[in-house]
Amino acid sequence: MEQDLKKVIQKAIDLNVQRMSPTRARKFSENPARALYDLTGDYPWWTGDNKALDYGTIVHTYAENGTLDDLPEKTLERVKSKRGGLLLWTNEAVNVGQSLSEYFDNIKGEKIYEQELTISNDDGSRFHGFADVINDDDGDVSVYDIKTLQSMEFDKWIQREWAPDSLEQYIKQIAFYALVLGTEKATLVFIKKSDKTPFIHEYTLSKGELKQAQLDVWDEMKSALEIARGHSNPAAINDGSEWAYHYFGGKI
Repeated sequence: MEQDLKKVIQKAIDLNVQRMSPTRARKFSENPARALYDLTGDYPWWTGDNKALDYGTIVHTYAENGTLDDLPEKTLERVKSKRGGLLLWTNEAVNVGQSLSEYFDNIKGEKIYEQELTISNDDGSRFHGFADVINDDDGDVSVYDIKTLQSMEFDKWIQREWAPDSLEQYIKQIAFYALVLGTEKATLVFIKKSDKTPFIHEYTLSKGELKQAQLDVWDEMKSALEIARGHSNPAAINDGSEWAYHYFGGKI
C-alpha cells in the first residue's frame, strides 16, 4: 500500500481541489498521507459503522425542532431494528437532541440551522464549512457548534478538568465560522450522551482565543490545500488507524 502513495498524490492533483474545510484540514494536519487517501476515495478516514454518524444526525435533527420523520430515509432504516422498532440508543439520541432544542429555544433571537459559510482565499480557492446554529438577536450575531461527548469523557472534563482531546480542533472550527460571520461571539455547546442526564456545558471563546484560532485554522486550511495540490510532500504517520495498519504492514 505504501508504494501506491505516488498514485494517490497524482489523483489528488488531478482533482484540482478548490475548496477546503476546517474538518478536512484537521485530517491533513493529523496525518497528511492518510488524508490524501481519504480525499481521493482510495481509503476512507473512518471505516467503522454508521452508528456515530446516525446518532449525530438524530441529535441535530431534534435540536432543530425536527422529528424522526425528517431523517434521511437511509438513516431511518438503519436506526430501526429488524422488527421495525427503534434501536435502544436511538431513544437516547432523541432525548439529547430535545434537550438541545430546549436550550436554543431559550436563547433570544432568530435561528438559522446548518448554514454553509464560505470565504475566498487569495488564490481564488474557497474555504467553507457548516455552522450548526447562527443566532441573530436584532443584529447581534452569535454562532454555536454542537458537540456530543460520551458520558465518561464529559464527566472527566467537568469533574476533573480533563478537557476533550479534540477541543483545540473544535475551537478552530467554530473560530472559522465566526470569522466568516464577522462576529466575536462563538460558543461550543457540549452535551453529554445520556438518556437520563444529558447535561449541557457551554464553552465560550474569549476574544484572544478566537483571534489566535482564526489565524491557526486559516494556516491549517492553506497548508492542506498545498498538500492536496501536490505542492508539499504528505507525511505518512503510523497513528494506529486501520489505514496505518495496511500502509505500514501491521507494525507500529
